[in-house]
Amino acid sequence: MAAPLDEYEKEAGCVPILHPEEIKPQSHYNHGYSESLGRKSHIDDYSTWDIVKATQYGIYERCRELVEAGYDVRQPDKENVTLLHWAAINNRIDLVKYYISKGAIVDQLGGDLNSTPLHWATRQGHLSMVVQLMKYGADPSLIDGEGCSCIHLAAQFGHTSIVAYLIAKGQDVDMMDQNGMTPLMWAAYRTHSVDPTRLLLTFNVSVNLGDKYHKNTALHWAVLAGNTTVISLLLEAGANVDAQNIKGESPLDLAKQRKNVWMINHLQEARQAKGYDSPSFLRKLKADKEFRQKVMLGTPFLVIWLVGFIADLDIDSWLIKGLMYGGVWAMVQFLSNVALFYNFGKSWKSDPGIIKATEEQKKKISCLGITTNERMNARRYKHFKVTTTSIESPFNHGCIRNIIDFFEFRCCGLFRPVIVDWTRQYTIEYDQTSGSGYQLV
Repeated sequence: MAAPLDEYEKEAGCVPILHPEEIKPQSHYNHGYSESLGRKSHIDDYSTWDIVKATQYGIYERCRELVEAGYDVRQPDKENVTLLHWAAINNRIDLVKYYISKGAIVDQLGGDLNSTPLHWATRQGHLSMVVQLMKYGADPSLIDGEGCSCIHLAAQFGHTSIVAYLIAKGQDVDMMDQNGMTPLMWAAYRTHSVDPTRLLLTFNVSVNLGDKYHKNTALHWAVLAGNTTVISLLLEAGANVDAQNIKGESPLDLAKQRKNVWMINHLQEARQAKGYDSPSFLRKLKADKEFRQKVMLGTPFLVIWLVGFIADLDIDSWLIKGLMYGGVWAMVQFLSNVALFYNFGKSWKSDPGIIKATEEQKKKISCLGITTNERMNARRYKHFKVTTTSIESPFNHGCIRNIIDFFEFRCCGLFRPVIVDWTRQYTIEYDQTSGSGYQLV
């Protein structure tokens, strides 16, 4: 990120150059598991590799051979990247230990972003490498060429475990980078998931801090990114929905500029819940969950108090008291019935969230539900209508023949039943090679 962010839409964050263009391995994504040479059919012999390529692929023997031959482990390559950087970004823990034992500088700056090996490991999410480098004294508070320390990189790339580890090692959750951005702001702007935002909130991070140049809070950044997940978390954590940036814009103003209905509704509800828009009793009852709970708990006590209040009135006529009791009872019944019919109407008319299937989808489901036996023997089942020919069921010979067959079997063997091999009686035309036969599941 260049010094101040020119506009909100400008891409923020650091994008590392992982390896030279001529090398196409994915080794820095394999989380430390050395690739089997047998899997690299195009690579037969690594004895001719240079030390940078051997480090990227984790060929420990080749790297040690070159170092023992006199290669300086502190020497950067043509891209100003040291061997420790390549080992860190590819999660080669054994090579990191070896290079440091040979004098490699653990906090050496290098690359286009002028980053340390710890920055590279953090950017790729290699927790084991981060732990190893910090054991050797790597400083996570150092900033790279874009002004970000390790906790800012971990937050913006969504590496929750590394964020937790850095906080456990003493990193400030409200630490600002050179642009005045905190880890919470980066998480709100770049990570569209619950964590690491939820993790940072559990450590009592300041949700209403503004950045250095735009004075945007984390809620501003979440709205700018359309990060609905983080918006909900920030509102639950008590983020100020009326906070204004340097242009005098609140998060609600930014949401209206982007015409995002979901964000507008939720931010307006948050304002109403805090009493900013002076909502009416019914609107507050609908929007404020805490107020709604208090009303629900207080209603029974109000009814009991009214009953006792009427009984203690200094009125001799019980008729008047009875009318008062009747009025209280009628009011309770009326409110209960209103709530009852309201819920009934909502359950009747509102969408319960069912996804309706189209006719084509229903046909496919019905077809897939037919068993293999039914598909193969469709001609023999009466409930299947075969268009090309009539129904051929061996078990349906008509009423008279069925009665005769029944008595042939039941009359003490007086009539010997005719044994018919049904597999030879009917032929099923099935030619799998030509594709004209029945369809199998």
